[in-house]
Amino acid sequence: MTQGQHAVKGCSSKDWMMNKTTLAITLVVVSASALAEDATAPVGNAELGFSNTTGNSEVTTVKGKVEYKHWLSKFENRYLLEALYVEDDQQVSKERYYAEAQSNYRFGEHAYLFGFASNDIDKFSGYHYVATAAAGVGRRLYQGNKIHLDGEIGPGYSYKRVDPVQAPGEPNESSIIARANLDFWWAFSDNAEFRQKLASDVSLSGNATITKAESSVTASLVGSLAMKFAFSVKHTTKPVDAKESLDTETSMTLLYKF
Repeated sequence: MTQGQHAVKGCSSKDWMMNKTTLAITLVVVSASALAEDATAPVGNAELGFSNTTGNSEVTTVKGKVEYKHWLSKFENRYLLEALYVEDDQQVSKERYYAEAQSNYRFGEHAYLFGFASNDIDKFSGYHYVATAAAGVGRRLYQGNKIHLDGEIGPGYSYKRVDPVQAPGEPNESSIIARANLDFWWAFSDNAEFRQKLASDVSLSGNATITKAESSVTASLVGSLAMKFAFSVKHTTKPVDAKESLDTETSMTLLYKF
């Protein structure tokens, strides 16, 4: 299906309420953080990948990602923006935009409360978007020398807006979810690190459960510049319109740390 086949639809009252709920959670997180003192220097990274193939086949791929973190007293705030665009023989075969925000309030040496909100726009998934909000408790499960493992769990809400062009007659999905997240980091040498992330939004309402995983290796090149190789998996238990339940992505990008 080409990009031009996607119709622009107006927002229903439920869409409006979901967007307002997500915005409210984000504003609460930001407002709470603004009250904290003793801010420390923020850190982040930006990555970009591009490839273009011509000849018997013409394929263009562009991937961009920005992650930003800052600390205000006991609050740790993280923001993530990601985009992927693939054009194959002048037809768009992949187009995805993803954003998330999370704030962690640390109440112990290894424990914290978190608030999370995200919006996933994948134009070939059968959904217009998937909006998610959750809150819960997190903990550092293991801390070693240049290695750690964090885990999070908590209740939340997910709203999946079905694309009527791709999946005519399919209803939108509102779900109470249990969100579980694991994040493993290991600096296995002075110039390279491995990271494994796993997150699952388990539907408690009988709708689709979406699980995402990313394995990546980042190697320093010079100064703040690094090369990142990543393999990502996204699994949907009940995809709409007979879509594939498993999506995978392999990427190599340049990463700049700031």
